[in-house]
Amino acid sequence: MTAINNPEWLPLVAENYGVKVQGVPLLLNEREGQRVFRVDTHEGNTLTVRLCSPERPYERVLADTAALLYLEEAGFPAPVLRQTQKGESIFQWQTGSWGYVHTFIKGENPEMDLPTLTELATLLGRLHTLAKSKETFSAQVDWLAELPTAIQRAESCANDPKWGTLAIEVAHTLQSLPDLKVLPCGLIHTDVHEGNLLRTPEGKLYLLDWEDTGQGEMIFDLALVLGWNCVWPISKNLNGEVNRYDFDEEWSLTFLKAYQQVRRLTQTEARLLGAAIRFVMGWFAARDIAREITEPGISEGLAYTNWAIMHSVSPYWEKLLTQWAIEA
Repeated sequence: MTAINNPEWLPLVAENYGVKVQGVPLLLNEREGQRVFRVDTHEGNTLTVRLCSPERPYERVLADTAALLYLEEAGFPAPVLRQTQKGESIFQWQTGSWGYVHTFIKGENPEMDLPTLTELATLLGRLHTLAKSKETFSAQVDWLAELPTAIQRAESCANDPKWGTLAIEVAHTLQSLPDLKVLPCGLIHTDVHEGNLLRTPEGKLYLLDWEDTGQGEMIFDLALVLGWNCVWPISKNLNGEVNRYDFDEEWSLTFLKAYQQVRRLTQTEARLLGAAIRFVMGWFAARDIAREITEPGISEGLAYTNWAIMHSVSPYWEKLLTQWAIEA
């Protein structure tokens, strides 16, 4: 955490939320133009202030805060939105840029062991049953609409001497996906990983970072967890980087069984589980490879890791993942 002295937006927080700030704000995270701060108040409360980039539309920021309000009403373990003194969800921290405030949850990112994986599966099952229609929660996450852009992004990297071969494979993989638009939709998170989990000193598990939530294909949340948390490295390249993974039966079945105790997967979801993993990992690989070419090291190894996980979902593993999903 980095202390930020006298930021220009701090008086706006005090004015809009009727608080007296104590001490210096701490920068918790900065990504793609968004900055997240911890702010302590004289009233004894600790707040999280999220300042969105000018590129993030007003409507999308409103959708972010609407998700937090919806989750609070449903009793889901997520940060609680703090509304302004005028009852508004967001405030303008600079011309054309919006921010919002929610509770700061004290805790630590948990180790991803089997008990935590089971809890996460249960949380996702709950989440996916909350809003089953656009009438219940209208904001949408059309991840599949970004597929052509991801393919173009990968193709644009094809001639890079370091990343070109991987980028070509990513583009080909994304182009050859089956029709994923047949998958059922519900309220999804879109960025489920250990860094967005927090366990409080009392032991409660929270899911954080709801910026891109909305109605979308529910299997994509599961694909992220299976791809990032239920695989083990089996081979490395000459540089010592893992280039192939196997899916762990115990971890995969534990996750799928716990999830399906809350919500059963459809036959279509079970059949397309492997393809969903190839899609989400390919999408992230395309994004991160393009970033690596522009700014080497920015993905902190994730460009290669996401490619390797995508690359590892062979027909054998697709069949087995479907079998596990049915058995769970």
